[in-house]
Parts: sequence; C-alpha cells; structure tokens
Amino acid sequence: MSLTLLNSKGKIQRDRLYEAIRRALPGLSPSESARLYPTFLSFAIPTVMAASQLRKESGEKLVARLMTEAAQAKAPLTQKVLTALSETVVSRIVRRIQKATTEELTEWLHAACTEAMPTTQDIVERKRREFAGIRNLPALKHVIVPWDFDGYIGGKCTGHFVPSTKGRALNYAFGFAEDRSSVWAFYDAESRPDRDTLLYVAWRRLTVGDKFQIAQGPVYQIRNFWKTGPLCKIAGLYQAVSHEWQLPALLRDIPFIGGTNMFSTRKLMLEIGGFDDTVLTEDMELGARAWLKGDAWPEFLPYASSEQTPPTFKAFFRQRLRWGAGYLQVYDKIKADNTLNPEKKNRLLRTYWWKGHFSWVFFQLIAFLPIVVAILYLMGAIDTTGAPYWVKFVFGLLTPFYIFFTYYCFFHYYRHMDDASPARRITGFAEILTLPLSAFFLPLPYSSALALKIMGRAPKGWVKTPRTKE
Repeated sequence: MSLTLLNSKGKIQRDRLYEAIRRALPGLSPSESARLYPTFLSFAIPTVMAASQLRKESGEKLVARLMTEAAQAKAPLTQKVLTALSETVVSRIVRRIQKATTEELTEWLHAACTEAMPTTQDIVERKRREFAGIRNLPALKHVIVPWDFDGYIGGKCTGHFVPSTKGRALNYAFGFAEDRSSVWAFYDAESRPDRDTLLYVAWRRLTVGDKFQIAQGPVYQIRNFWKTGPLCKIAGLYQAVSHEWQLPALLRDIPFIGGTNMFSTRKLMLEIGGFDDTVLTEDMELGARAWLKGDAWPEFLPYASSEQTPPTFKAFFRQRLRWGAGYLQVYDKIKADNTLNPEKKNRLLRTYWWKGHFSWVFFQLIAFLPIVVAILYLMGAIDTTGAPYWVKFVFGLLTPFYIFFTYYCFFHYYRHMDDASPARRITGFAEILTLPLSAFFLPLPYSSALALKIMGRAPKGWVKTPRTKE
C-alpha cells in the first residue's frame, strides 16, 4: 500500500489500495477488506511521510488526505492522534536511515523486500522450512538449476553457459525426486488445481494400474481476467472453452500435453528421456514422444486448474507465437526422425497438419472475411438488396449470438476469476463487446508463426511469459 501511495502522484487510488489487501490476504470477503482497510492505511502513513522527508519533498497534502481516509471520517481528534503517532515513528525511521552505513541499508532493504515482496522461490523456501519442522506434512525440495547444466536427465555440468528453458529445469529436478514416487504431477508456479485432482489420479492408478500412464486436464487461463486488456479477456475465455469442451475430443486425435495440470508415471518419464529442452513447446513434444516411443496415449483428466493469461496483447502474441512456432518445430522433428514407426508417424503428421497448418490459415481467413466484407459494403461494392430475407436474418443474428455466447462463458467461468473492484468489473464486462474486432487477432499469432517459418525467421529462443501480481 505504501508503494501504491508513493507512486500515485498525490492521489489516493482506493481500488489499487484494496487490491493490495486482496493480494496479501486472498479469500477475504469485501466486508472484511473494508474493515481492515483503515488499519493497514494507518500503518502505511509513516512510510509515506518518511519517504517524503528523505526525498526532501512536500507530502503534506497527501498525508492530510490519508489521515482523513484512515480515520474514515473528518474527526479532528482521530486525525491528531494518527498524526502524532506517525510523526513519532517517522522521526525514528529517518534518524536511523540517515545514520546507517551503505552496508546496513543494503542489508535492511534486502530483508524488507524479501518479506514484503517475496518471489516464488522465497515463498517455497519459507514453506520448506515450515514443513520441515512439522511431522506428517509433505516434504518440499527446492533446487536451483546450475548455469552450465546440459539439460538431460542425469546430465552433467559443462563448464559453459547453457540457455535456461522449462524442459531443462524439469530434467534437472527429476534427479531429486523421491525414490518411492510412482506418479509425478506438473504445475506452473501460479496454478490453482482442483482440490480433488490428486484423489482422482490416485483412484485411476489403483483401479487400472499400469494402464494409467499419462494424463492432461483442462487449464482455464482466466484468473487475472480483470487485469488484462480486452483482447486478452476474450482470448482467456475462449481458451477455457476450448480446454473444457474440446480437449476431450482433441485427445482422441492428438496425444496433446499442455505442460501444466499434467500427470505422468515416473517410469514413463524416465523411459522416454524426460523433456526435450531444445524445442519451444516441450510439453507438446513430450506427448508426441510418449506415444511414438513409449506407446502411452494421454487420457483426459476431468479436473481443471486455473491460471493467468498474458495481460497485454504484446505478451499474448509472444506466448501464442511461441506455441505456434513450437508446434511447427515438433512437426518437423517427427518428420525428420526415421527411427519411428512409419504408420504411427504418418498418422500423427497428417493430424498435426490438419489441426495446425491448415486450420490456422483457414481460421485466419474466416476472421479476415467480415472485415473485408464490411469495408466493401461501406465502399458500396456489395449490394445486399438481392439477398433472400432468411440469409439477411441469419447473418444479422451471428454477431449477437457470438456476443451472447461470450457473456455466457464469462458467467460460466466467473468463479475462477480473482476478485476486483466494482469499477474494474464494469469496465471488463463492457470490454467483451470488442469481440467482433478481437476475433481477427486470436488466430493471428499462429498464422504469423507459419508465415515466419516459411520466411526462415521463426522464433527459436524460449522466453518466460510475464505474469500479473498475485
């Protein structure tokens, strides 16, 4: 909250302050957040006052407004008490900082930043220590991949830098897995899986035994829905629809693996050599190799996990472009491998071509068609007077139908979205109306990947997708 206030240029952005509370204490009801708001704001005031003094800035107006906001009323006595307490704390903070050496300041700031803004690794290390002191809790292991690790299961350190990828990190981690484990689960750092997922996997393993080898569940990338742009909102909704409705059918045609909310037996993973850290979509490549070399076809896992979607169009485009380029990489890798069973290999290549190359171009043309028709209509190049009434009626219903369906999806997946302020909810609800324009951009990263590959300029490096704060 202090950071938000210091970066607000003298304004009190109540929505962002409430968001800081929700991020720190997920699961709070709106009434609980409102009750805690003035308390936390009171704790933030000394920090704002001290920062203003150290910067030699005048923060009197902001502090006065903060006092009124924290008091939740314009009661002079309450504001005087808050001011006196804050000034007492601030004088100690400023004196201590002004007397401190650079080394002392560095140590204090490092400890404070780790506590206030922990990374995923900080949190894992904190929980590892907490779990280690209590019996009958899961054993956490936290390992850092060496900068020169070659990327193979049981690999070695080469002495020279090796680019970091997700597949390389996982292959390194396998060496630290519990020896008694029989099934491994894979989740991204921000995943929130259904709580019954592990029970379902255990039940499948107990009832079908070794027939359960590898499974993939749906992933709904909509949790940060309110913090994303209009196109990313629509992309997140339709990605969730695709995973819930189409994934079971897709798994009948393609050994699809999405890399998160995925389970594999330890035996299969070691047998096929883990992940290929040289391709951009190591998860999809793993699914193909599990069938081609391990004779294991992924089954559908009927329990979802929620995640984030890229917050900006640039991040969305870059992520989907990587997915498209990786898809083409896997296609080329399978095509070039003459050690594979020809029948299985050709079947998979045909399906990949129809689901990838052909579908991307087809859907891009379909998305482009309404824009072309609209431009020609406005230019007077299309005359609709001769069209039958029923044709006009059907085409007139298409856009309202798609918008209605998108709103249906919105309400269907609403429970997977993190909470937001009323203002953000109203804005986000309205942004869904950009669907007719956004539809053109949804297949664009995939068709772009195909075009870049033809031109010999396809992306080759793995880049982590930016996340929003939680």
